[in-house]
Amino acid sequence: MIEEHWDNYTSSEKEQFQRAARRLLKNTFIVRDKDDDNRKIYFFIAKRPDPFREYFKYIGFDIAVDRENGVVMLQNDRSVSETRRIQANRIQLKKFESIVLCCLWTIYVDRISKGSLKRDIIIGITDLRFELEKYGLKDQIDNKTLMINTIDTFKKYNLVDVIGKIGDVDCSIRIYPSIQFALNGEEFRKFVEKATERFKYADEDDGFDEEEIDEFDE
Repeated sequence: MIEEHWDNYTSSEKEQFQRAARRLLKNTFIVRDKDDDNRKIYFFIAKRPDPFREYFKYIGFDIAVDRENGVVMLQNDRSVSETRRIQANRIQLKKFESIVLCCLWTIYVDRISKGSLKRDIIIGITDLRFELEKYGLKDQIDNKTLMINTIDTFKKYNLVDVIGKIGDVDCSIRIYPSIQFALNGEEFRKFVEKATERFKYADEDDGFDEEEIDEFDE
C-alpha cells in the first residue's frame, strides 16, 4: 500500500515523491539525460517505482521505466478495461503537428537503427525540412510562428528541445529517446497513410483540422 511506502519515506523523500509525481502528470515523460533536474527525478523513480505505481493506480494510471533509454513514462493502467481507461494521455494535435511528430519519430528511429551510440539525437532544421517536404508542406515549413508553436508542444512533453532559435539557419533540434514511445510502428504507418491522403485532397484551410493521436504507446 502507498501508505506504507509513505511512512517509510524521510521528509526529503516525501518532497521528492510529490515533485516527481507532479512532473509526471505535467510532462508524461521524464528523460534521464535531459538535464540534472530530470536526472535526479528519473533515478528517484527508477530506484523505487512501486510507490508511484500504487499511487497512480488510484487514478487509472501506471508508470513504465525504460532503463536502456533512460525514460520514465506515465501510461494507462493495463489492468483497467479499455472502456474505463482514462484518455488523459491523449492530446489533440493539428494535422501539421502530427506530421511533424511523425517526421521527428522517423528521423530518430532511422539514426538509432544506423548505430548511433547516443540516445538523444541532434538534427538541423534542414533535416526536418527535408522530411516535411515529402508531405508537400513547403508553405508551412517557413511559417516561423507555426513551427515554434508546434515544437513548443513537443517540448512540453519532453520529446524534444531546441538549440538556438527557430528560424535561424544554425538552429538545431535535440530529439530525446522518449519520442520512441510517442507512437508505435503500426500506429505510425496507419497515421501517415491517413494524413498523406488527407493532405493530398484537402484544401489549405482543411489542412489544419485537429487529429487525435497518442502521446505514447500504451
